[in-house]
Amino acid sequence: MCNPTVIVAHPGRQHSFRVAKALKEGGLLFKYVTTVYNKDDSLLMRFVKLFLNKDSFQRASKRKCPGLDDNDVIQFCELEGILLLALQRIDFTRILSNKVQRYVTNKFQRKLANYVIRNPQIEAVISYDTNSSVLFSILKDKVPHVKLIMDNAHPNRHYLYHSYHENWECVGDFSKTLEACGYLMDSQNAEVYGEEVRKADYHIVASSYSTQALIFDNIPQNRIFKVLYGVDDNRFLKSNRLYSQEKLQVLFVGEVNQRKGIRQVLEAAKVINSDKVVFNIVGLGKEYCSELYSEYESYVHFLGRVPYEELLHQFSSSHIFLFPTMGEGFGLVLLEAMASGLPVITTENCGGKDIVVNEQNGFIIPVGDTKSIVDKVNWALTHPIQLQEMSIEAVSTARNYTWSAYENGVRSAISQILKG
Repeated sequence: MCNPTVIVAHPGRQHSFRVAKALKEGGLLFKYVTTVYNKDDSLLMRFVKLFLNKDSFQRASKRKCPGLDDNDVIQFCELEGILLLALQRIDFTRILSNKVQRYVTNKFQRKLANYVIRNPQIEAVISYDTNSSVLFSILKDKVPHVKLIMDNAHPNRHYLYHSYHENWECVGDFSKTLEACGYLMDSQNAEVYGEEVRKADYHIVASSYSTQALIFDNIPQNRIFKVLYGVDDNRFLKSNRLYSQEKLQVLFVGEVNQRKGIRQVLEAAKVINSDKVVFNIVGLGKEYCSELYSEYESYVHFLGRVPYEELLHQFSSSHIFLFPTMGEGFGLVLLEAMASGLPVITTENCGGKDIVVNEQNGFIIPVGDTKSIVDKVNWALTHPIQLQEMSIEAVSTARNYTWSAYENGVRSAISQILKG
């Protein structure tokens, strides 16, 4: 059994539960540190749950990792974290909630840094992008022997700024949907994130695209560990859908903004404009800059946020999945779609080029290319037999990417880092 010497810290959640669980099982986890956590004896969580609606109650209850005991978890800034979660539910622009999040995150990092300094047995800290700059600066100064590991859920934002502006012509008026992402609009803001990634000693990423984004800021490739995410395919309904039906159901799931390539989705639907093709858009975002979307309402169905059961129904009843993102750390929804038997249309700017074999289980298209979307959807409409073969191949691909394999990969990476 290894000595438990590694901290996993995230003021939110993302996939940090998976990392903490993997390290706990490997005997490496010292503590998991966060803000909001559903501990059995938490009086604050019990009080908060009294005022939550059913959806929010379920979300709060999920703030608990099945692989951890409550005494494995330390909380800082719990009240601030709860207030931030409430604000994020109503602030569609994310402008105010982003400011509050920066305040909570910086306070969280300072408390965490003091905790690490007081515990000399800690050898490494795993923190997350946009949650690490203050923490890493303090630890480099006070405890330089501690290894600083950044788990990159998102690609390096400094690289994204340059990538987006190389493709800015495809954004158009939908630049308004990017205003909450200050790093995409302001080069100095983007440089701050470049400085953050350079402070880390090691990086964990989930895709070749995120590796490429770090190399942009001169991060040595031998300090980058790529571990692809997994999917729980039992959650998704792999129906034996028929591709000879009269209508082709095209599904998009994600934030409705230009980061996900929503303008190209909408323009493609407008160009195709066929009663044989149905475009369903699942996700929030239309509420912000609603004037941009009004002209497309006759070409697509905006479903907004849907209950989990409805999401599963959308996956099982659709025929092809559309995700033309402009930049993603991985795009877990791609694996979820493939596990449901959906061939995908996506870009290289995500985990697509790691899991999609062009014309076998999906299609890789250029960023911002509406014509490619139109061409692929029209091809799918007229090639039902080939599309059904791609559906089978998509399921087969998804089965190769499990959370168990991801956890093994994370343990292996951290073990290598600790050995130097």
